Amino acid sequence: MPRKAKEEAEKTRARILASALDLFTKKGYEHTTFTDVAAKLKLTKGAVYWYFATKEELLIALVEQMLAQFADQISKLMPKEELTFLAVADMMAKNATQITKNPSGMDFFLLMHEQIRWASDSMIKIRESVLKNENFGPWNAFFVAVENDVKAGRARANVNPERVAHTCTAIWDGLVHAHIAKFMTCDPEETMRMAFAGVWNAIKA
Repeated sequence: MPRKAKEEAEKTRARILASALDLFTKKGYEHTTFTDVAAKLKLTKGAVYWYFATKEELLIALVEQMLAQFADQISKLMPKEELTFLAVADMMAKNATQITKNPSGMDFFLLMHEQIRWASDSMIKIRESVLKNENFGPWNAFFVAVENDVKAGRARANVNPERVAHTCTAIWDGLVHAHIAKFMTCDPEETMRMAFAGVWNAIKA
């Protein structure tokens, strides 16, 4: 494919993903069709199918794109030395502020929480990709950090890293979502630091 044509194709693909994010957030994943996506961009439905064979494929591409953006944010905050619980907690608290100041990031969070039926079989692969993504994952970062703390004697030997990772990911995810949805007016970063401090007090040696 000639360079110019390739660049145009990449731009069109990016426009389709942006349109899908907006529609999925407003109408819901289940209620959005390729016709809706195409109409928003003044494209034919066939043009959308040329880039994505199914709606699930489109959602996966959207999730991967947004996770790549979050991964870039986190990589800039990631401690260069060995991961510890306190370092990861600090990183994820700062990331909460980044997300809540990013319009597309907030739309993506609302999409993931309010417009997708995670219990359906088709969502299992996507759910696992989000939850335990090694490049992006807060879950993975907390898991590795707690393992390191246990080995170094900073955390108790009987601490379960997987359980702590689930707990901290739920704290991070829940507080960010509550702030974006305007359910809570507290400062997400400050509140998150208090919650993580409570977890650390419960597991430290």
